Amino acid sequence: MSALSLHASKALLLAGALAVASCGRERAGDERAGEATAAPPPPTVDGAAVVRSAPAQGVVVPDEELVDQDGAPVRLRELSKGRVLVVNFIFTTCTTICSPMTAIFSRLQDELGDALERDVRLVSISLDPAMDTPERLKEYAERFGRRRGWVFLTGSRERVNRVLGALGGRAPIKERHTPISLIGREAEGRWTRIDGIAPPRRLAEEVRAFLPRGPRGPAAGSADDG
Repeated sequence: MSALSLHASKALLLAGALAVASCGRERAGDERAGEATAAPPPPTVDGAAVVRSAPAQGVVVPDEELVDQDGAPVRLRELSKGRVLVVNFIFTTCTTICSPMTAIFSRLQDELGDALERDVRLVSISLDPAMDTPERLKEYAERFGRRRGWVFLTGSRERVNRVLGALGGRAPIKERHTPISLIGREAEGRWTRIDGIAPPRRLAEEVRAFLPRGPRGPAAGSADDG
């Protein structure tokens, strides 16, 4: 087993144990400060985390310029042009759910096959832009085998906060954020929100619901070059 596969496998093993946890352990003061704003942990059935999907209302892809893992400026609307976006929210110093979530995106690349970049883009947005420089994001992304079609984004706190607010991913206390994946087409205004740590195959099924069918199968229909 390669080092990358071993790293991703360990991260996925953590998912079951951490699916109901927040990112990191809060100090007592943080816990009191976040009582009014922190999202509740996902529900469980017999100790297993429940993954829920539902239409997401009010999602807007803002025309904001962020910076990717290579330091290049990126506009979210350009990323979404002609493609399905799959978005999650992570930060590199997170010690619990972020690694499993990122490992699942790593495996999702394989599930999507040729549809990645052609029809689908994966987007991981930092919840800690002050710490997560492009250099840190690039190192983090490489640990999980990022390929073309998967971008990691950071930027000024103000711009990142506007993006997080528009996509429904903002967490007043980053250590208490819960696992969320957002899937949709900006041009159609149609989005699905996944709450919980969904396995790669489940996410791939949700993505395929947004893809046209045709001679090439579920991923038919080449995307625009935008």
